[in-house]
Amino acid sequence: STNYSEDMQPLERMLRDQSRRASALILWLDCDREGEAISDEVRTVCLKGNPRLGTQNRIYRAKFSTVLQGEIRRALRTLGRINENFVQAVQLRSEHDLRVGAAFTRFQTLRLQKKFDGFQERGVVSYGPCQFPTLGFVVERWARIETFVPESFWSLEMTIRLNADGSVVNNSGQDQNGNVCSNQQGRPIHLNWKRVRLYDRPTTTAIYDACLEAGEAVVTSLTGRPKNKWRPVPLATVELQKRASKYLRIGSEELMQKAEELYNQGYISYPRTETEKFRPEFDHHTLIQSFQAVAGEFGDYASMLLTNNNFQNPRAGQNDDNAHPPITPAKACDPGSIADPTQRKIYSLVVKHYLACCSRDAVGRETELTLK
Repeated sequence: STNYSEDMQPLERMLRDQSRRASALILWLDCDREGEAISDEVRTVCLKGNPRLGTQNRIYRAKFSTVLQGEIRRALRTLGRINENFVQAVQLRSEHDLRVGAAFTRFQTLRLQKKFDGFQERGVVSYGPCQFPTLGFVVERWARIETFVPESFWSLEMTIRLNADGSVVNNSGQDQNGNVCSNQQGRPIHLNWKRVRLYDRPTTTAIYDACLEAGEAVVTSLTGRPKNKWRPVPLATVELQKRASKYLRIGSEELMQKAEELYNQGYISYPRTETEKFRPEFDHHTLIQSFQAVAGEFGDYASMLLTNNNFQNPRAGQNDDNAHPPITPAKACDPGSIADPTQRKIYSLVVKHYLACCSRDAVGRETELTLK
């Protein structure tokens, strides 16, 4: 028999009590191997409370990727059974990790205690098959930073300011016709140096002085070509963390805490996922249509997406954990109705990213100007 920890015993009793009144059991756990193993644990506990569920073969497994209404209904129509092979695979890996961890923990604890002073007081130096390789990446990065030798370099920068009519603003603040202009109003064009940088300051200074003496630059070429900016791939946890840090200035720990709260409140899908592709049965149109009732930019953009053939199926990224879908809004609402300001920002980011995934690629034109 399985012994459960004290904090899990109330859950065990609840499952037993509920199973006694049940005529069937549908397991709605995560659709990955770990979820399959947890389903097996729930099944075992429920069978103790109601053995008839097993004898009458009334235990089913629901396969779903989101908690949207259409997905839940589809899962109910296509109920299956627990994948016993997945259950055994998880149990095998768990036992393997335990055996390897115990052996290596004993080995490295004894060795380090003999080799280094002070380790006797530290107690056990544990080893984890997953955590230890991650620690190796951290140490490798630390070593690269420690051994890095900075080297000074110099570069040249050139900026041209244009007025609204396309005329050039010179250093005196006047356009080509002698009219006084505000440099703050001029549109800047930043030019990149072909040599990028030099590691010799006198040489860089000499080239800079030569540019000043010339007084003017000559356009040697002007080329242009169409350029597309691809819509983003569906949102996974790592990308959400990057974007929240870059655009919202929210750290990873706070982000995941607030994202979990949004998930528990039904605003977004599960925020811990590696998946960057939607399954073919995902109903994008229904989700986007729900945003049409939201006043403001979300409603306007959703309406635009569903007209004039503007909608396009999202791109597929490379990663798929086969358990959770990409991070998407789970329901449409006005962000202003979310009381917590951090949650409000995260929800808006998730919605904007999802709507961008369903948009067509941006089409523009890139012009390259070469001066000498």
